[in-house]
Amino acid sequence: MRISIIVLLTLFSLAFASQALASPDSAWVSEIRGLEMTYGGHLGMMAKDLKTGEIISYNATERFPTASVIKLPVMAAFFSLVEEGKVDPAARVVLTTEDKKPGSGILQMLSDGKSLTLVDAVRLMIVLSDNTATNLVLDRLGDTHEARLRNVNEFLVKRGLHNTRILNRLYSVATKQNSPEGLRYGIGVSTPEDMVTLLEGLYRKTLDSPASCDQMLEILKQQFYGDMIPRFLPVADCKYLQVAHKTGGIQETKADVGLILSDRADIAIAIFVDKHPDHVEGDENLATLLAARVARSAWNHFTGITGSTERKVNAGHVDWNGVPGGSWGIYRSPAAPFPHPNRAKGYTRRNGTFYPFFPHYADSSIVVFVPKGFMELAGGSNLIVHFHGHMSDNLAVLENDSMLQAMTAQKVNALLVLVQGPYRSRDDFGGKMEDEGGFKRLIEDVLATMQREGIVKTTSVNRICVSGFSGGYRPAAFVLAKGGLSDKVTDLFLFDALYANQEFFRDWLLGGTRRVFGAFTEHLEKEYNAFAAEVRDRAGGRVSFTKTSVPHDAVPRTFIASWLSQLDGEWKLE
Repeated sequence: MRISIIVLLTLFSLAFASQALASPDSAWVSEIRGLEMTYGGHLGMMAKDLKTGEIISYNATERFPTASVIKLPVMAAFFSLVEEGKVDPAARVVLTTEDKKPGSGILQMLSDGKSLTLVDAVRLMIVLSDNTATNLVLDRLGDTHEARLRNVNEFLVKRGLHNTRILNRLYSVATKQNSPEGLRYGIGVSTPEDMVTLLEGLYRKTLDSPASCDQMLEILKQQFYGDMIPRFLPVADCKYLQVAHKTGGIQETKADVGLILSDRADIAIAIFVDKHPDHVEGDENLATLLAARVARSAWNHFTGITGSTERKVNAGHVDWNGVPGGSWGIYRSPAAPFPHPNRAKGYTRRNGTFYPFFPHYADSSIVVFVPKGFMELAGGSNLIVHFHGHMSDNLAVLENDSMLQAMTAQKVNALLVLVQGPYRSRDDFGGKMEDEGGFKRLIEDVLATMQREGIVKTTSVNRICVSGFSGGYRPAAFVLAKGGLSDKVTDLFLFDALYANQEFFRDWLLGGTRRVFGAFTEHLEKEYNAFAAEVRDRAGGRVSFTKTSVPHDAVPRTFIASWLSQLDGEWKLE
């Protein structure tokens, strides 16, 4: 009977909360958007007043890298296995050189042979975010690496966290999954909504047994790092105020999730900041400051309480991420397609949909994948430059289109450049790629950045393959027509993308011994067939078009490996 009552209360709470969500046009959401614009990066958050059920959120169902926040779900799964009798929290583990190899943290400073209990390792994992301690805990949650991840992830699904997954041990490249999630998110992925669900279960003592929840809360209250959620909370204005939370951060990603417990309000809050150009660590990191400001804004909203010096960041700094087959980096470029004067006031489509400047035209990020074994040739570097389609971004390409995996599998000797176009907008505009010489300036900036990073010795260009998906046709077309490097472009990939500007593609193709590969769904059959017929006599076998029945969004990942396999000679790693 007790379980039924809890279920009914939970359903009632969820139903009430669904009616209490902040309006997308509310003053609070406007404030949060303003903070995101001021401090930069991509923000996701959710906060719930655990007494009233009111919820405020912003990009709450979007998936974000967790960084060390994933250690909170690991702790919860650990205590669940303790309750099942499968793990002994008092068991002692002896620290070895092998344990310390892939890790970091205070345990790295201890001598081999030191021992500690598993539950003490859990405390270090949460309070000091010790990565060696995390691996010690994780390695005791199953017989194999796969079983350990599965045990954590199955626990999360049973608790209603369907978008949260641990993806790997920490600092363990050898076991990193060669999957879209593994490549994009690193050690873990979650949503603000999932984390608030977990935190509410902890608060209501339904996540694990009441005793285990109490123990986890006490551990979380000892969190050493207080530069985000607790930072601007008004402790002096409260009879008591405690924050039980777990932080995480790695260069472009900052996150903090926890419970704010006070006489004014009890709040479950999850804040994620991703794709942030400030790579300088410390309290004044702008992503960290954004998270802290958002936490205070949520507190003010729920309690009715009302209440810095800004600095510039080194946006050209590259954040590198090691993955199977190589590494990818992200940085911001003044030569990127956006910002552009033609979108300084945003963009309104014919149907009336308006896309404001921020965030749709403020993102100047460039993602560069360097395959393992990449070699600069005598003539310079090979590059594959891809322009994404509508309602997407360059990190979504990284996650969804299997380009990194295909590059690795086909042993392609080229830098893959994923250019940020209009960010999650239905807009074909190519920004600076439509300016005379804009593409040349972009490539010069990419190679100058790679030179500073020690990837290449010169900024010379050997060969370029231009790639466009869907709405990415337009920047690709202008690159060929007026980009300034058309003589270096030897190959063109058009993934369901021949909507317009066919004359630009035709003139480029017929201007030399160049090749174009295309795949199209039924809605573009007329355009592809007409283009093929127009150039057949002069281009012959240099045009390869394929009609496909796969969904539009699946065209890039369906054909990328096949087309890359046909790039031979200097395009291949030895």
